[in-house]
Amino acid sequence: MDLKIQYLKHHQINKQQWDLAIENFHNGLVYALSWYLDVVSPGWNALVLGDYEAVMPLPVKQKLGLKYLIQPPFCQQLGVFCSYDFENKTQCFLNKIQTLFRYIHIQLNVENKHTETYPLRKNYVLTLRGSYKNFYDLYHKNTKRNLKKASNYSLNIVSDIDAKSVFTFKKANPVNNLKEWHYKILHSLVNTIQNKAEYESIGVLNDKGNLIAAAFFVIFKKRITMLVSSSNNQGKNKSAMFLIIDTIIKKYAGKDYILDFEGGNVEGLARFFAGFGAEPVFYSVYKQNNLPWPLNKWF
Repeated sequence: MDLKIQYLKHHQINKQQWDLAIENFHNGLVYALSWYLDVVSPGWNALVLGDYEAVMPLPVKQKLGLKYLIQPPFCQQLGVFCSYDFENKTQCFLNKIQTLFRYIHIQLNVENKHTETYPLRKNYVLTLRGSYKNFYDLYHKNTKRNLKKASNYSLNIVSDIDAKSVFTFKKANPVNNLKEWHYKILHSLVNTIQNKAEYESIGVLNDKGNLIAAAFFVIFKKRITMLVSSSNNQGKNKSAMFLIIDTIIKKYAGKDYILDFEGGNVEGLARFFAGFGAEPVFYSVYKQNNLPWPLNKWF
């Protein structure tokens, strides 16, 4: 299948038309909106089919004079966005980037069906149809036990906590090896989301009014994505994050939203997400390294 796919540099992209397309596409995700990409991958380029009938953001970076594609931080899935014929379109777009870049390491989205075999990564999602009682009844025993445990403490759930407080708390209680430049991007991203999108910012306070757990969710197309989450030692001991997730499920149950946990490759987190009834979905990691030696060892 020969598609007429254009390679557009950043200044050639019609961002208004781009965002409208992402909003209308069956598999549109918040990560692919122009303002989100502007924060996590400044100067991103794109592949566009026809009049924005299908698109693929290209997170381009440069090293040693070579341009290459690398997955941006805080951006779980990108790839090809469209509304139909995913397998043919995805493969054509992948064929195109193979001719443009010699080094590629990107993550496609769940809907990107293709003919090749690539490594898979796991994400957990929960479709919030039905009543809260139905969801609670399906919680795993351990999840119910932790919610009961948390209720024994004098904890206060704050549903509109200042997003800056969530960011500061996250930085003070890291759960992975984020570098300073990651935090700069995250700070800018949280600020931008507050101006550009719907969001939920939830915290749990102890009996002294101190924050012990916090989470920040961005909402796009009825998809609630858990972008930031963190607990300190007291929050972990008092199962505070269980309260946050339960609060989101209680608020949006029956409204046909999707709760996207944005993770699941770590076994402990997978069990935590599955405990609320979330199901795993899989997306592909596409890698290509056609650089000559010794450049292929430096990327």
